[in-house]
Amino acid sequence: MKSANFFKSKLFLIQIGIALLVTIILIWITLISLRWYTHHGEELEVPDLYGMSLEEAENKLESEQLKFSIYDSIFNPNFAPGSVLDQRPLAGSIVKRKRNLFLTINANQPEQIRFPNLVDNSFRQAYELLITNGFKIGKLEYRENQFFNLVLYPKYNGDTIHAESLINKGSSIDLVLGKGDNNGIIAPNLLGKINSQAEEKIILSNMNLGRIKFDASISNHSDSIQAKVWKQSPSFTNNQKMRPGSKIDIWLTRDSLKLQRADSLLQKRLSTLLY
Repeated sequence: MKSANFFKSKLFLIQIGIALLVTIILIWITLISLRWYTHHGEELEVPDLYGMSLEEAENKLESEQLKFSIYDSIFNPNFAPGSVLDQRPLAGSIVKRKRNLFLTINANQPEQIRFPNLVDNSFRQAYELLITNGFKIGKLEYRENQFFNLVLYPKYNGDTIHAESLINKGSSIDLVLGKGDNNGIIAPNLLGKINSQAEEKIILSNMNLGRIKFDASISNHSDSIQAKVWKQSPSFTNNQKMRPGSKIDIWLTRDSLKLQRADSLLQKRLSTLLY
């Protein structure tokens, strides 16, 4: 009887209340600790590090609780040694804290590479050799020759370059190619491609990149990398045949509505051509 009265007593109720309160507090502390430890749900936008010194980039990332590793180094004479030239993930990407970023920095001096033999190779073979050896494709020029896309000779800074010459890695190489009896090329479809993809597709279509125009949605280097083609000239749909080596101008944007409208217009034009 006494025990029954105890369970109904004020003291028992107070003890139960204290026990519940302590339990709730312990659970709350545990959840807060886990949240702090795992940074659950804490996401942030990756800052733009382009052009920063390595020290500036390190301080910026440390303030955002992000980490980094140096992934590669290339030489660009327009930037100070150690400057950040590229980053992955790109600026503007959403990541969790403690994420590791991979940085490409500017080397102290250019690495020199022995130039491969490109003469009498096909354009596609020459393209693969140049890319594999760390060079960029510059301008394509076409000369009278019976074989279309045969490499007649490569050029560097306007001068003919010979195999085994020492050339700075990352240099832009022009190719002089055979004209053959090609009757003309139709412009490739570049809609929705980022700048680098569009340039590659243009080159592999035996043409040259012309003017690049960015709209008002592009405000920094990161935007320019992620922007996509919404317009090109000549258009993919006009069936106009162009001489090999002709230029294609592109317009880029980050405006998704502009890209959707451009794609819708393209589909309408394609359906008109098909029927």
